[in-house]
This record gives sequence, C-alpha cells and structure tokens, in this order.
Amino acid sequence: MLTLRALLPTLGLLGAVGPALALPPDGLPVPSALEPAVGFWQRIYTEVTVDEGIIHDTALPMRIVARVDVPRPPQWQARREAITRALDRHRRALRALAEASMQPANARQAALRARLPGAMDAAAARVLADRLRFQGGLRERFRDGLVRSGRWQAHIRAALAEHGVPAALAALPHVESSFNPRARSHAGAAGLWQFTAGTGRRFLRIDPLVDERLDPWRSSRAAAALLAHNHAEIGSWPLAITAYNHGLNGMRRAVEALGSQDYMAIRRDYEGARFGFSSKNFYPALIAAARVDRQAGQHFPGLRRDSAVAVVRVELPHYTPLNTLRDGLDIDRATLLRLNPALGPSIRDARKFIPRGYGLVLPRSDQRDWARAVAQLPGDRLYRDQRPSRTHRVDRGQTLSGIAARYGVGVSDLMATNGITDPRRLRAGQRLDLPIAGADPRVVGGRRYEVRPGDTLGGIAVRHDVGTDQLMRMNELEHPDRIRAGQQLIISQAASVAVVDMADEP
Repeated sequence: MLTLRALLPTLGLLGAVGPALALPPDGLPVPSALEPAVGFWQRIYTEVTVDEGIIHDTALPMRIVARVDVPRPPQWQARREAITRALDRHRRALRALAEASMQPANARQAALRARLPGAMDAAAARVLADRLRFQGGLRERFRDGLVRSGRWQAHIRAALAEHGVPAALAALPHVESSFNPRARSHAGAAGLWQFTAGTGRRFLRIDPLVDERLDPWRSSRAAAALLAHNHAEIGSWPLAITAYNHGLNGMRRAVEALGSQDYMAIRRDYEGARFGFSSKNFYPALIAAARVDRQAGQHFPGLRRDSAVAVVRVELPHYTPLNTLRDGLDIDRATLLRLNPALGPSIRDARKFIPRGYGLVLPRSDQRDWARAVAQLPGDRLYRDQRPSRTHRVDRGQTLSGIAARYGVGVSDLMATNGITDPRRLRAGQRLDLPIAGADPRVVGGRRYEVRPGDTLGGIAVRHDVGTDQLMRMNELEHPDRIRAGQQLIISQAASVAVVDMADEP
C-alpha cells in the first residue's frame, strides 16, 4: 500500500533543492543554475532508498512535492500501480487547488500548498500538475556500484586520459549500469557503458559469438574514444556528454535549432521530439555521480571497493573450445567466463568455438606463463575453422514443438536461438538454426610418436620439448609409468601466441 511520508527537514527535500557541495569535477563546467539538478541527483543516489521515491517537478529547480513508499523491485507490477496512484493523487490535488484559487479545502491540500511557493497561482499549479514525475530511490544500487567500481576504475581512468577525456567521466558507469558489466536495458544497450549495437559496432566486435560491449576493458576504451569523438565534433563537454545519451546528430540538431552551443539554453529551450527528461538530466546526473564517487566514504561510511582485477590478454591462434582451455590451462570454467563475459551463449554451451584471434582474458600471475600454456594446448583439441551451425528447413505442417522433439532440444532454446517470440509463426521454407553442435571441422593436428622399448614418458617429453603433465593430459594417461612399446602418443607442436598486457593494450 502506498503511504505519504512526512518530509524530514534534515533531508532538505522540501521545496527547491538547495546548492550542492562545491566540488566541481575536474574539467567539467557546472553552471550555478544547474546546481539544483545536480543536488537532486545526489540525494537520489545517497538518501532515497529503493523502496521509496519522490514526486517532483521536472523543470528547474526540480522542486520536490512528496516522498512516498513503493514496493521494492522485483515487484514491478505492484510498483508501477503504486507510482501511478501516487502521481494521480497529487495531480488531482494540484488541480483542485487551482480550481479553488489555491485555497486548500482539506488537510492534504493544505500540506501540499505549504510545499509550494507562496506566489504560485492557479495557472502555474495546473502546469506543475502536468509536469509531475516519479523518481525511484537509488541509494542501494549506487552503493553496490561503488563497490564494484574498484575492479575497473584504474583502467577506465587510464583509457580516459589516453583520449584526453576529463577524469570525472570515470563515474559515467554509475549512471549507465551501476558498474555491472552484464547489464542490459530494454532498449538493447549492454555492458558497463550501455552501448547500443549500432553505436558499439563503430568500436567493438558485436556478433552472436562475441559481444565486446560486455568486456569491461575493451568497452571502456571504446567509451573513451566515443566521448573524445563527440567532443571533437561538437566542441563542448556538456553537449558531448549529453550526446552520449541523446546521440551526436541529435545534439547537432539542437545546436542548429537554437543557433547556440550554450548547454543551459539548449536544456531549457530545445523542444526536440526525443529530447526529454532523460537527455536533459544526463549531464547533471553524471556530475552528481562524480561528486558522490569522490565523497563515497562520507555518504556510505565503511564502504570498501573491490580490488582491481589484475589480468593479461592472450590472443588465441586457433578456434578453441572452452573445455580445451579449461583442461589445458588448468583453470576453472567459472573463472574463464567471469573474466570473459563477452563470450556468447553458443560458446558457453559448446555449440561454437572461441574464434581465432580472440583476446582471452586471464588472471595476471607471476607463477604462470599464459602465453606458453596456450601455445602448448593439444593440437587435436584445436581447430582450423569454426564449428558449423546445424539447421533445419521447415516443411509445410511442421510445428516448433515437433521440430524441437525431433532434435531433442527444448522449444524455448530453439526459440531463443532464432529470435522467435511466437512459436505459431512458422512458415514453410524457413531455415532454423538448431541449438546443438554441428560436426567438428579439421583439427590443427599434432605430431605422433611411437613408444620404443626403454622409453620413459619423461624422456619423451624432454626430447620433444613438451611438459610431462601435458603429455599425460593429451593422451589421457593416468600414470607416467604406464606406457608400452608400440603405443602412439600425441605430441603437439607449439603455436605462435601473442600476449597483450592490459595496461598496454591498443
């Protein structure tokens, strides 16, 4: 049930939001007229919890009308209904005040009138009613993002500096994803920096096998490059940052429409069809996020950020199954997937191989020579080509459930693989990709050695410059002494492998 909460004066949420703390992020201008919006977002990030929210005016100074309780996520339907009821009630109350020449008729209207400027007349109250908006609290989400940010902030700052982008923009993932590298939006954006596929493909590999939007290191470099490009094109950091949300062409249209690059004038006067609340508040939200990030200990006492993730990147010289890496590198599958979130579902479920040339991310270690380990992967478990897809051509009268049963796959898996939302919409002649592995292509290969009388596995390993443990793994030997004359052993040649240190990665 929705309840109207008393607004505590100590929270500073009554009336217009006052000036924010004077901690301007390096390199980003903050006009004094924008401070109320910055302060608004600081309070959303630090004071308002996920099970509450505020009803406010969308126009500066973003006056707060009420603070209300709402159901917590993931109670989305109940939450939406509660928000709708709250907005409707406050809009009705404002319109009733306007009809009564701003004279309250009951206690609720009196409380609402007390929160409005004394000079507000009936016409202004009607306009305010139409501008009311609900904003949910983000305190817990922002705190979680601060914790996660420690994993990548050093890399992000280095990428921004390399492209001449102000350091304050290291806080942008707080606004976009709360530093969740697997975050996805309803609009199809993904990753720490919430690239859409269209924009992301300008800088990143995005296809069914690899989606580098989900790679925190590569996507951070891409975001720095995009921000630098926006600034070079439009010449203003507030506009370049707004263009990250609204699009560079959209901001060019705004500049052309107003004949000005003045950010505050565009924010106030531009009436582009898609230039709404989100775009207008993207820049002040970023400024607020940067300030809160710099004062994290003050807002979240005892907060400890995660340690930086120390990694190296090794380019794979062949098409490589995930299990080949797991076994050959002696690294668990969960770690591989955690460090390589860009790998797509078909690689994770073994329908496809990791592509040749993919930069595999591995934990930095003084004890492991990852380049050598990758070079020594067994050639009979590496491939010259990608594993082909298996397909099915739909015949007249066939159903999706019947096709799924024929190949022993789930209907939901078949639908997901082909982007099908309605299983009844099949047509004769349609070709479906099957969520099962195709035939293996040619292996990279490897030399074989026939064991001679008197041979030892250790001696064979030394002669062929291969580790004894590796020979055992490649030949599935349980004990090094259990070989016999005439036995054929696989001896794989080392491949040429490139290692890219993350700090020097192009």
